[in-house]
Amino acid sequence: MPRVKLRSDEQVLEATIGVMFAKGPIDFTLADVGAVAGIAPATLLQRFGDKRRLTIRAVALSNRKFATLLESAPREVGVEAVVDLFWSLTPGDDDEATLAEQLLWLHQDVRDPDLNKLACERADLLRMAVAQRLPPLAIDPDIAARLVEAQWCGALQQWGVQRRGRLADYVAESLAAWFDLAAPR
Repeated sequence: MPRVKLRSDEQVLEATIGVMFAKGPIDFTLADVGAVAGIAPATLLQRFGDKRRLTIRAVALSNRKFATLLESAPREVGVEAVVDLFWSLTPGDDDEATLAEQLLWLHQDVRDPDLNKLACERADLLRMAVAQRLPPLAIDPDIAARLVEAQWCGALQQWGVQRRGRLADYVAESLAAWFDLAAPR
């Protein structure tokens, strides 16, 4: 007779998301996840196969949660709306480790084809949300959304190295400057 699951797969994946994004793609272990999820590492292996497959399932769930977050975000149009959207997605100053871990995830997203596919899906979700909020510009909204996202990513990396002011302020200033160049007011 099969054992009854005390924790659903979704509960385990939620725990995995918290652990893997806090510790990074390389440093988190099945023991870490098991301790948070309240199940043995061997049970994780039985249910998900291996760490890579657990990671892929957790990132897929994270993408679904991200889609829900974007769907519930305010739908105003304009520079402020776009800056506010990115501001809401920016880690806080006191969360420098999260910013550093995001770069390690980028490394994984480039190397692993399944994680790359999920990263592309996440980027597409973000770009669609940005394109819906863009003010009128002289360039195609899809291209503008991609460029604004690139500005955000660049601002995160610059701040991570230089630490000038508060991260959220640095990001907002960088995005506002991009819009001043793209569509002077």
